[in-house]
Amino acid sequence: MVQTADSDFKTEFAVEMTCESCVSDVKNVLEGVDGIKKYDINLKEQRVVVEGSAPPSAISRLLKNTGKTVIVRGSGVAQGSHAGAAVCILDINSDDPSYTTLPGTEKPYGLVRFLQVNTETCVVDVTVQGLTPGNHGIHIHELGDTSGGSATTGPHFNPTNTTHGDDLTGHVGDLGNVEVDEKGWGDLVLESKRIKVWDIIGRSMVVTEKADNLGKGSCEASKEDGASGKGIICGIIARSAGVFENAKKVCDCSGTTLWEEARIMGGEKGNEFY
Repeated sequence: MVQTADSDFKTEFAVEMTCESCVSDVKNVLEGVDGIKKYDINLKEQRVVVEGSAPPSAISRLLKNTGKTVIVRGSGVAQGSHAGAAVCILDINSDDPSYTTLPGTEKPYGLVRFLQVNTETCVVDVTVQGLTPGNHGIHIHELGDTSGGSATTGPHFNPTNTTHGDDLTGHVGDLGNVEVDEKGWGDLVLESKRIKVWDIIGRSMVVTEKADNLGKGSCEASKEDGASGKGIICGIIARSAGVFENAKKVCDCSGTTLWEEARIMGGEKGNEFY
């Protein structure tokens, strides 16, 4: 059964909690929030699951307000089935071997997950590592050809033939910026009413060297790509299982999922996303 536009989200977060005081902090930011119907906090597994109509991006911001490390393990629907899911592994751009990575990291990587919660809303969850601190533009491109790195991925996905802008008014493929911290990690969660999983399977994604000015600059490049510069990492969007249908483990001894290993353990040990 495909969910209708009024479906509730079910989102699972990995939250760095070490004691009951941490649990209280999480409860305080979630309690009484409009759109949250229920939540479950597991201190031992450092997991928080939230259900309701409140968007995952808003819940993520609330949890980060506690000052703790927060990672979206995934989002799904509270009842029924999603309308489609996809994943994109972002790897080093073969046409730019000169890119200087953040000291202490091997090379930049990224992972993007798409979950079509219902016919109206697609949740986009982005995680990157090894990029230089600051904002980096991220876009869906027309072509699924990464044989020449981002140089062969074509223009931004733009079925409505609009000028470049933000994720609400620009190209359908315009996702804005992912903000990277001083350790080289960055994440972005957003809900899109324009992206449909079935329209982007087989296309590509690119993360750029510079920040996207969202079409607000005066130069000609602002109208095309937000003057965000050359691509650093890119990948092809592929169909995937839904978030709660494929909880892959990195190893049985740690019980850590693929997504947590990439975001938490990888930052300490230099592990890759796959």
